[in-house]
Amino acid sequence: MIVFLTTRGHEFGVKTLVDRAFPGLPECRSMTYEDFFLAEKTPQATYIFTDIDRLAPWETRIAAERYRTLKAAGMRCLNNPARVMGRRELLRKLYRRKFNPFNVYPADLRPRPQRFPVFVRSETEHRRVELVLLQDQAALDSQLLALRRKGTPLRDLLVVEFTAEPIAPGAWRRVGTFRIGDNLSVDSIAVQDHWRVSDGTRGLATDEMFQAEYDALASNALAEAVRPAFDVAEIEYGRADHATYQGREIVFEINTNPTIGAIEGQRKPIREESLRLSRGRMAEHLHAIDTAATGTLDLSPSPEMKGLEVVETRTIVRP
Repeated sequence: MIVFLTTRGHEFGVKTLVDRAFPGLPECRSMTYEDFFLAEKTPQATYIFTDIDRLAPWETRIAAERYRTLKAAGMRCLNNPARVMGRRELLRKLYRRKFNPFNVYPADLRPRPQRFPVFVRSETEHRRVELVLLQDQAALDSQLLALRRKGTPLRDLLVVEFTAEPIAPGAWRRVGTFRIGDNLSVDSIAVQDHWRVSDGTRGLATDEMFQAEYDALASNALAEAVRPAFDVAEIEYGRADHATYQGREIVFEINTNPTIGAIEGQRKPIREESLRLSRGRMAEHLHAIDTAATGTLDLSPSPEMKGLEVVETRTIVRP
């Protein structure tokens, strides 16, 4: 059994795995951190800690303590909450190590980027802030001032040096590569009509692009190019979003709870073939980290839990 630990409301990321929506998957369950923190017993299983960037600092401490407890009991655990890097720390380190050619800056420290254009995005969430390219320091200062005046906290925002190139006129590509334990797998490719690629633009991809996706997934050749980013981030389960820039792969983020979509309902049959191929490989990689469910483990209350209040909705409240 594999247990995915998620924040409340984000269980949907692994729903496809929990529902066994494609063949060959081992038994997977999801559990919220709230329930995990309050549990007195837990099944013997492989535990994958996700959504670490969404945890409050005190929640991260409890999660890290429970990670150590499980490891000491001989459980397989992925993503040590005490060591997994957040987006800012990872991207700054990848820049210093010359893996990425772009740097990022905390928006609340009056950043002065080394080069422009730049854009602003959230550090811990996957929402859009202002999807515009700022061409100089004056434009950046003006936008940050406007955000502050609107009541938007700057402490969760990053200023990112723009680095992207289209694969065709008006089309940009993002590759998603999973790491599951020691195994890497190119999972899918999205093509969008904007440099900030998210889910892709329906109808934009050509037959040649669909074939290129199939070839990339079948060969899995791009996967090893992003392994160093996973190693730097100390992430053992997650999806790296990356793209080719000037002939090499650069990484924009690593999401520890990416949404794994359905295979069916694709616009082209070759896309379904591509996803069946990559998801079959994902199932194999999940089996490689699976743990036979043979009993339960007693969990003693965490010292961090003292003084916490549990309300009827199972929400943990710091008094």
